[in-house]
Amino acid sequence: MPLSLFAMHISDGALATPWWACGFAGAAVLLLIAAWRVREQEVPRIGVLSAAFFVAAGVHVPLVVVPATVHLILNGLMGVVLGRRAPLAIAIGLTLQYYLLQHGGQTTIGINTCTVALPAVAAGMLYPVLLRLGVSAFARGVILGGGAVAATALLDFFVLLWGGKEDWDRLAQVLLLAHVPVVIVEALMLGVLVRYLEKVKPELLGARGRRAANEKAMAAVPPL
Repeated sequence: MPLSLFAMHISDGALATPWWACGFAGAAVLLLIAAWRVREQEVPRIGVLSAAFFVAAGVHVPLVVVPATVHLILNGLMGVVLGRRAPLAIAIGLTLQYYLLQHGGQTTIGINTCTVALPAVAAGMLYPVLLRLGVSAFARGVILGGGAVAATALLDFFVLLWGGKEDWDRLAQVLLLAHVPVVIVEALMLGVLVRYLEKVKPELLGARGRRAANEKAMAAVPPL
């Protein structure tokens, strides 16, 4: 069993043809939505997050309990900062990871984009909702950071379970177990980052988050 299959990104040869083909179709839809009316001032932020995503996946940490390697995903952070633009940064990062680091697979770039980007977009949509509900900045980061990674691990689990070219049942189970530490680390990391950014650079937390923060601030002003 190739060790690379234990990583979050599914490798070439692991999936049946209809699954990786549908992955490219799904990724194309996500990218079309993400690229719609993208503004010039958004491009540097997308580039910086692409670089962070690329670097994070290049550092593999072996686990002692299971024969696996893991790495940070950062899709919660990308969703909170980029919102619906997150698939652009993720697709660029995944493509560079394969062609420069041979991490993941060429045929699975599409399905990997979907499994990482869908939770990122969901995190971006949930951020202002949690803000309006009065959830603290640290708790928001914990929920979205850990939740995005957990969702990606679950999506990969079901993709391997249902779309695997071979019987990947045990592999899919190990993948879930191996990424429990990543869920915890990314939850705490994003919690700290969101709390810090809300104080010093709130404009980095996405347009929806900024609008929700402004609404919250206006609501806190006592009437004359």
